[in-house]
Amino acid sequence: MKKLTLSYIKDEKQNSETRLISFIGNTIRFDLAIIQSPLFHPDLLVIDLNTNKYSKIQLDTLLEPNYVEHTFQYNEMEADDIKKYLSPIIAAYK
Repeated sequence: MKKLTLSYIKDEKQNSETRLISFIGNTIRFDLAIIQSPLFHPDLLVIDLNTNKYSKIQLDTLLEPNYVEHTFQYNEMEADDIKKYLSPIIAAYK
């Protein structure tokens, strides 16, 4: 069997901090992973663990009209819930 040679564009390790939060909004339960890493700075990587949707977010993008609704495919009520919970968390990372 021929040996396969893999070519990576980038292969490096970085230290990161992961915060897991769960809360119940007005309509659904949210389970989120928030990852802070030098790779994403000044953004945080926010992953919705229930839907596997994710985005790099900072406070400005979180508050952009329709950004959360579009990125995570939330309705208006769900987006309001996540903004309410994430705003103080993301602001604390500055």
